[in-house]
Amino acid sequence: MNKTMLIGRLTQNPEVTKTTNDKTYVRTTLAVNRRFKNEDGGRDADFIGIILWGKTAETLASYAKKGALISVEGEIRTHSYMDKQNQKRYMTEVLALNYDLLESRATIALREKSAHTEKLMLEGEELPF
Repeated sequence: MNKTMLIGRLTQNPEVTKTTNDKTYVRTTLAVNRRFKNEDGGRDADFIGIILWGKTAETLASYAKKGALISVEGEIRTHSYMDKQNQKRYMTEVLALNYDLLESRATIALREKSAHTEKLMLEGEELPF
């Protein structure tokens, strides 16, 4: 049985791409926090490639943005290819069969607004009065 479940944040805005056979897909990366804290008290993250096909890919691109918290259910896939230097390379990614957005649109809007507001905050020394 090949099944994986992940919860993480998108590292970029999903963009729909088409194959030469006109099939749609999205290839993106999911930042997944590790379960345990590191020596500094923070959490390390793994950056896991995911791919979605067809209608699933199109709806993800329509509703999710960079930073969106999602859960993904899928299968781990590996394949190899030859790079430009004729070296064999291996790639592992998750073929996402289902996903769920774990935040409401209101929560996403608040996070984006607070990120924008933090950029505008001035320190005490920078205040004009």
